[in-house]
Amino acid sequence: MSSSLSGRLALTRAKRVMVKLGSAVVTRSSGSGIALGRTATIIEQLCHLQASGREVVLVSSGAVAAGRQILHSGTRMGRELPIPSRPLPELPEDNPYKSSDGATKFTVSSQECAAVGQQSLMALYDSMFKLYGIQGAQVLITTAGLLEQGPRNHTCSTILGLISKGIVPVINENDALRPIESPGDGTIPIPVKDNDAVASVLARELKCEALLLLSNVDGVYTGDPKNPESELIQTLTPKTLDEYGVKFDGFSSAGRGGMGSKVGSALYAAESGASVVVANGLGYRPILDVIEGKEIGTLITTDED
Repeated sequence: MSSSLSGRLALTRAKRVMVKLGSAVVTRSSGSGIALGRTATIIEQLCHLQASGREVVLVSSGAVAAGRQILHSGTRMGRELPIPSRPLPELPEDNPYKSSDGATKFTVSSQECAAVGQQSLMALYDSMFKLYGIQGAQVLITTAGLLEQGPRNHTCSTILGLISKGIVPVINENDALRPIESPGDGTIPIPVKDNDAVASVLARELKCEALLLLSNVDGVYTGDPKNPESELIQTLTPKTLDEYGVKFDGFSSAGRGGMGSKVGSALYAAESGASVVVANGLGYRPILDVIEGKEIGTLITTDED
């Protein structure tokens, strides 16, 4: 049996499934906030997996993009809000939060965007999961903690405890904290700089049988997806990676990751035996299609047979 057929068949039998959502999947292409309809469809698919007896783990990007939209104008934190109690006296004219024309001004960092966006995104996930009678739980992690064996074991213990109780862990790198450069203890051989790597490391540690990396492209191409001569690669292995001579560059406009990071991270997860698929998360039912074994996206495997 070819690696493609065996990998697709393994997806249909996967018990523990991790799904990673890229920022471009969670947010609108216009940058005007969370894509509510698409997100609702994704949560519905995850609930179908859970109801079928599978164990589901969600890794979600999008907090920074969601928070950026909320804080973009700054007007939501100004006088436009109704104040039910007695208002406070105006601050003196040297108020540093006001510009010369009297308007409120803000300089917003990505950490502040993440802090606001994490709350909004998790509230949305929580309400959507509850529509199907499923409880979600937020798990925020740091790169430094993931690169050390001890903290990583504690994190995985918490996640496994949630899974055993039928709770869906919703994992995100804690972007509200400034990242601390840490070499780690050498137990993780790949760079962990985005949620693709976070998902791959955790999928391997949690012994997930399937890992779905969803973005706004159909899979891995032989070149730039915008180039009409580029072809979608159905199955990618370390050997075919060299044969195709694939080169990856460019990053998502909504997040930090690009196709290069996806492939490198996916191969790391695949080394543990997981069936990894890079697919387009903007479609009608990509998660269920992949788990049903349909040939969408790119299957990434280390099986060369």
